[in-house]
Amino acid sequence: MLSVAVCVCTKLRPQGLAALLDSLSRQEDPVGPDHEPVDVRVVVVDNDAEPSARAGVEARTGDRWPVVYVHEPVPGIPAARNAAVAAALSQPCDVLLFLDDDERADPAWLRTMLEVRRTTGAEVVTATVEPEFEPGAPAWAVQGGFYERPRFATGTEIGYARTSNVLIDTRLFTQDGLRFEHTGSQGGEDTHFFAQAVARGRRIVWADEAVVRETVPASRISVRWLVARSYRYGLTRSASLRLLGGTPLRYARRVVNGLLTVLRGLVLVVVGRGRIGRTKGLQEVALGAGLVLGLVGATYDDYRTVHGR
Repeated sequence: MLSVAVCVCTKLRPQGLAALLDSLSRQEDPVGPDHEPVDVRVVVVDNDAEPSARAGVEARTGDRWPVVYVHEPVPGIPAARNAAVAAALSQPCDVLLFLDDDERADPAWLRTMLEVRRTTGAEVVTATVEPEFEPGAPAWAVQGGFYERPRFATGTEIGYARTSNVLIDTRLFTQDGLRFEHTGSQGGEDTHFFAQAVARGRRIVWADEAVVRETVPASRISVRWLVARSYRYGLTRSASLRLLGGTPLRYARRVVNGLLTVLRGLVLVVVGRGRIGRTKGLQEVALGAGLVLGLVGATYDDYRTVHGR
């Protein structure tokens, strides 16, 4: 029987966590490689200094699958993710999945993720995250596509993934010895983790129909937040290159790419139409700056503020 652990790292988002756990209880029946039943458990890792999520998790009744609560007081997403991995591997576990505590999984999510794993043989499956805005969100934020993520046809092999909607074969932990390493206060440990997996020959494929929905809180709807996110993304990409030991040629290419991205962004700032166009230009400038500065170890703390409830 296939053994599956669905892992959720949480911090001070009781409403979001409850909504996510509710969505997991509404999942369609998942099936294993030979269409046999699947053993599923849910691991919740509370990364608050105090076990603030314990009461809410332990008070739940009627959940479809067992929910295991783990308190990880060491601050930081890498510590929380690694605690989730340790809890999942404390029992037989073939497949581990990560979701965020501000997401909700569509009913076919788990079944689809396992099916794509079975049909492709990939060690990592990542999938769609669709934004959902709170009432009253400004039109420019919704129409600009700032919170949309790229999508691909199911089965497409891609070179990256995030832990916001991903399936991982546990051999990456037990055989390859991978863990989520601290890469700096800007985060991006998942970017580096999956870059290491690809470097070891592991495959990452896309599952377009395995949809989760992410709440976009009002605190994230600002030009400042969007620009900071682009800067952080540039930093994390280059931090991963630095940690993987990139060659001088790859460093040079990254610098050139970063500078060209800055120039392209400056042009968009000048000629872009309205707030949407100018914001996209500023994002390009920030991304390019992050690509360059990340090579020399620059950091940015994007996780001091908890967005959402």
